[in-house]
Amino acid sequence: MSSGRRGPNGLTDFERDICHAVDRGLTNKAAYRAVRPDAKASDVTGDQYVRRVRQRPQCAAYLKELKARSLARHLGAKDQIIEELALVAFADIGDLLVSGPAGLTVRPLDTLPSALRRPLSGITIRRTAHGDTVRLRMHDKLRALDKLSQMLGLNDPAARPGADNPAAEMSELERAQRLAALLRLAAQAEGGTADGEGR
Repeated sequence: MSSGRRGPNGLTDFERDICHAVDRGLTNKAAYRAVRPDAKASDVTGDQYVRRVRQRPQCAAYLKELKARSLARHLGAKDQIIEELALVAFADIGDLLVSGPAGLTVRPLDTLPSALRRPLSGITIRRTAHGDTVRLRMHDKLRALDKLSQMLGLNDPAARPGADNPAAEMSELERAQRLAALLRLAAQAEGGTADGEGR
């Protein structure tokens, strides 16, 4: 059973558990049932009780803190998704190849930086009497470009051509070029570019 004593943040165990349940997206009724599964109170009573708990100053402040943490995690995850899509969308298979005495071959994988390995979806090595044949498969660049454009708002389906919205009249190539330019500017702003990495 939850303790009635208040912790360092001024919340009882019950109040803290309710806040965490609400932060997970549960309704007031569901949050009450999750924290007090054996309670005999009706759904209406549970809903009203949690509503009052959420209005307590210390609970309202803690919920805001939890929301800020959740938003920070969400933004971090979004940045990571954009980075992964960008690596696929603008991957250059030429970065994986090297020209030598034997002709064009695949660079040793252990020499490739992570940014060049991540766009790969698979590697097949076929060993024959004449040597090894390596086949590389890359993730779908067009799908990655489309998803990246959606996340950055470059192909909003609600957009309409017009002077106020020049991006709506861009071709797919122009949209890709603009997206590449934006990503290069972002990389430069962070102190370096991804262009030429591993070359």
